[in-house]
Amino acid sequence: MVSRKKAAGKARKAAKAKAEEEAQQQAPKAQTQQFIRSASIAGNDSITMKCGHGLDDLSSLPDNCYKFYTAFRNAYFDAHKDGVEGILECLAVARSATLDKFADVWKDSAKMEIAMSIFLSMGVQDILKGSYNVARTRAAIIRYFTDYIAVLLKQSQALMNYPKTREVYNADLHTLVKFYRRRIPCSCLEKKYEQVKTITKMGACFGPKCPSNGQVERSKTFYCSRCRNVTYCSRKCQKSAWRTHQAVCDHNAVIVAKFEENSSNKKYSSRSTLT
Repeated sequence: MVSRKKAAGKARKAAKAKAEEEAQQQAPKAQTQQFIRSASIAGNDSITMKCGHGLDDLSSLPDNCYKFYTAFRNAYFDAHKDGVEGILECLAVARSATLDKFADVWKDSAKMEIAMSIFLSMGVQDILKGSYNVARTRAAIIRYFTDYIAVLLKQSQALMNYPKTREVYNADLHTLVKFYRRRIPCSCLEKKYEQVKTITKMGACFGPKCPSNGQVERSKTFYCSRCRNVTYCSRKCQKSAWRTHQAVCDHNAVIVAKFEENSSNKKYSSRSTLT
């Protein structure tokens, strides 16, 4: 028979082990929360570093969402370091690496939006620190998640807009800061936006022989009228791209038409029910 003293000792050891395990699980969140709250920006007194940019309490987030954020981020940057070329290719690698372990997150729009909010908060911090390339990468991930939720989970959008993901990945500072500014509830990017808002917004032209190497003023671009998924700066560029774009355009146009037909049927059904 175990004595009371030994039993009490075992209980204390078990409680200590449990406490240490819980502390280890919370450590990454605590480190990130400390980063958000303690970061400082030289020469910018108007920014309060106590702001989480819409994400003020990481400890209250579902644990799996934070782990998903960390796993996806690491998988993306590992792919980039390993020489995987292209933003979309790195995103595909990161999705494959996290799909099985975090299937519950990939199937739940609310959890995906929580993960997005972490990328958003970190991206704002990147901008305030001047780490613009990292902020561009996070913006591309946010754009990818936004489309994924809309197309595959909420079915409120016909297609993943991959060109827009590429565009924000290569964004000018005006576009980049505006991307984050419009998505946060705080005013932490107001001063930065005032500094960059006169920069010309640049868009992408998908013409293979574009005289501007695919980077043109956004106001001069227009969408393909059939698939509405790529942009050009001129009819000449659009014609030069048609041979390679046609198959994708035909496929996307069918998806868009079917989506719009289904949307119209749902609206008609809804009105019929009301009357």
